[in-house]
Amino acid sequence: MRFELRSVSVHFDNMPALNNISCSLTNPSATIITGPSGAGKTTLLRLLYADILPTKGSVFINGQNSAVISVKQKRSLLRNMGVIFQDSTLIEICTAVENIQYPLIINKVAAGERNKQSLSVLSSLGISHLRDKFPKQLSGGEKHLVALARAIVHKPQIVIADEPTGNLDEKTSIAVASTLKSLSDEGTTIILSTHSTELLSYFTYAEKLYLSDGKIVHHSVGSGRSLLL
Repeated sequence: MRFELRSVSVHFDNMPALNNISCSLTNPSATIITGPSGAGKTTLLRLLYADILPTKGSVFINGQNSAVISVKQKRSLLRNMGVIFQDSTLIEICTAVENIQYPLIINKVAAGERNKQSLSVLSSLGISHLRDKFPKQLSGGEKHLVALARAIVHKPQIVIADEPTGNLDEKTSIAVASTLKSLSDEGTTIILSTHSTELLSYFTYAEKLYLSDGKIVHHSVGSGRSLLL
């Protein structure tokens, strides 16, 4: 997928979260967004999956202006995305495997295939034993792994992850980072925000954006070239 932001500003209750930023994300493998807390990383990611619209400026997803795409077009775009939120946002009344199957239900995958794919991704992450547990029965790290499984079970073209290893123990962080790296190696585009230097080490080839106070102050395009903004 292609993403372009043109003179984008985002305000929440008249407070600026992003301030007149322009960029194109061109690396088909990975893009890493870094910067201090409050820099606008989460806001930028939300623009990319059309969860919010810019206050000013335009966001283009595969050449389509996010402000004018139809509901049908948006659904089509989202079918090709997997999103990992800072908090797991699991459905509390559903088991782990039911949560994981949610994107497959949206994509109208047959019940037998849904079960096969969800069990496969549980196994690949080493969490098959969690399949019948409810979110309240899971630790924070376990919830995060279930959320990761939900984001990738439908084999999306792109995975967008907001601080995917934040507040996780070392073992879980390595599992998440390794999975995202493997997906990137297999052709899935990874776009993530992080504070973690360890996670950055998995994606040395990535396009990198550094945000501060709602502005892009450094843009490395992933091929040794960089733009100082």
